[in-house]
Amino acid sequence: MEVRIVEPVPLLARMRADALEAARSLYHAPGRAAFHKRLRQVRVANAESIRLSFGWLDEPLRAGETRIGGGVKLAHLRERFGESREEFNLLYLVSSVIHLVPQVEELVAWAKRQGVIVVWNQNGVAYPAWCGSNYPWFNAPMRRLRAQADYIIYQSEFCRACADRYLGPCEVPGEVLWNPVDIQAFSPAENAPPSHVWQLLAMGTNHSFYRVKSSLETLAELMRRGISARLTIAGEMRWKDGDREVAEFIDREHLRDYVQLLPPFTQAEAPEIYRRAHVLLHPKYKDPCPTVPIEAMACGIPVVGSRSGGMPELVPDSVGRLADVPDDWTRDHSPAPEAIANAVCEIMADHSAFSRAARTWAETSFDRKKWVDRHGTLFSRFLQSRTQ
Repeated sequence: MEVRIVEPVPLLARMRADALEAARSLYHAPGRAAFHKRLRQVRVANAESIRLSFGWLDEPLRAGETRIGGGVKLAHLRERFGESREEFNLLYLVSSVIHLVPQVEELVAWAKRQGVIVVWNQNGVAYPAWCGSNYPWFNAPMRRLRAQADYIIYQSEFCRACADRYLGPCEVPGEVLWNPVDIQAFSPAENAPPSHVWQLLAMGTNHSFYRVKSSLETLAELMRRGISARLTIAGEMRWKDGDREVAEFIDREHLRDYVQLLPPFTQAEAPEIYRRAHVLLHPKYKDPCPTVPIEAMACGIPVVGSRSGGMPELVPDSVGRLADVPDDWTRDHSPAPEAIANAVCEIMADHSAFSRAARTWAETSFDRKKWVDRHGTLFSRFLQSRTQ
């Protein structure tokens, strides 16, 4: 039995309202005047060295700082290459945080006129299940900005495919680079938790109830099978009345003694949370290139999730199990709890092998050093082409 969810997405409505208000503010005459005054003070750096800008985000991105989404990747780049707001020759923009970049379209237009390289990092896009009928409005800035880039980094093949589907075909060259992880900070525990109680983990920011509900239903299914299990849910419930809805479901299903709820966590706290788990549950539908499974695998934690989005690329059979769901762009689907429970049982039957394979796969595929090194190679090539 599959679980189908059709529910409003108040976060997106709030984001749309916030974006409209921000647009009114930015395009108000004093705001535009301040933007152009600042822009006149920017110098284009010569091509002898890499000088990055991330588009005047509200605050500088510091290495090791707690960030979500695109900000984590930018912190990795900043640690290697630095960030300048006054003199740069490369403008690096992540699609998922462009709403934080003041006057982003005017900034990109200025960069193109000045010969500044524009690199576009493409995450997911809006589509009907995620954004309702407003998805074309939400995608419009991404469509325009992606087309002006000199190069596109797609976070997964899924990101490339859904960008082509909802933003339209694009002739800008690019490649796929999966999101990275610091494999030194995110590493396995010296000793796995005792296996007489299976420790499940659902990690990350939740924007809809179905994702949390799926993990709770999986716990209930395992308990019906006579398996001793516990579930830790770590992260924020970002939909309206999310904390209340989750608490009521836990009480209604008599799971209070078997569930631990943790508040939002920092990057420094995250590895220890992963290390206390046996299996990560990640049932989010069409997740483009989720960082949480990557971090979990780096910590030697096998992953069970939804066979959708970027997950089939990130989680091979050797390191986890993915449960089938329909391919649907009009509504979200979560895997049947029986299917997820079966997957957990398969992993726990040979947990040590799955754990070793997860760590090896993370070292091979997601090491942030390789990710940053590849960016350095690309940046140098782009700058050299401008001097020829």
